[in-house]
Amino acid sequence: MGWEEKRQYKRANIKISVECRGTNFWQYVETKDLSAGGMFIVTDKVEPPQSRMDVMFEIGDGGAKKFIHAEAVVTWARKLPFTNEKGEVQPAGMGVMFTKFIPLKAREEIEKLIKDMEEKKGG
Repeated sequence: MGWEEKRQYKRANIKISVECRGTNFWQYVETKDLSAGGMFIVTDKVEPPQSRMDVMFEIGDGGAKKFIHAEAVVTWARKLPFTNEKGEVQPAGMGVMFTKFIPLKAREEIEKLIKDMEEKKGG
């Protein structure tokens, strides 16, 4: 079973600026993809799996922007970029899983954003 089949939430390829704060670090980075369950953070300063952090970011457009603050845990990390079998360069970074949202309805906001993106893409 591949990664896509194991995922609980739909994922969207989206770039969003993200502020990450942990016990011994602070970074302003970018996502590569986002789901209601977590995100991939593009960075060469990866934290080890099980590290806890806070992530803050905005989703939406203009007056409809929503600020999201989530507690997260690093589930995996890639210290160096690599080229996959399709010839695509995969950046260094880390996958994080959201463990708590502030506001609590933020998970629903992310799901709505991804659904809206799919609808626009699919016609």
